[in-house]
Amino acid sequence: MLAGCRADMEIMRKEIFGPVLPIQVVEDLDEAIALANDCEYGLTSSLYTRDLSKAMQAMREIDFGETYINRENFEAMQGFHAGVRKSGVGGAVGKHGLYEYTHSHVVYLQS
Repeated sequence: MLAGCRADMEIMRKEIFGPVLPIQVVEDLDEAIALANDCEYGLTSSLYTRDLSKAMQAMREIDFGETYINRENFEAMQGFHAGVRKSGVGGAVGKHGLYEYTHSHVVYLQS
């Protein structure tokens, strides 16, 4: 856990894969959402709150492939897993992953 982080720090700007939790104090949810969305990555986000309306606001406004609210980041295999921007390859697991390996071809024939 790294306390006292700022938005301009590399740990806050890069996609870090490892057991690290950078913490930045913000004034409110709007600032947190703006800071989260102001990056080139968007694989997974997490939010912990007791306020259901704030959870719903974050769900609508945050631009990430996955958002976990009040839970650990254990994915459901039947879900769609993908990131946005420079994160993630796109839903290659679960039933939705099959669509990446299919190709539709519609033919209209009149004789």
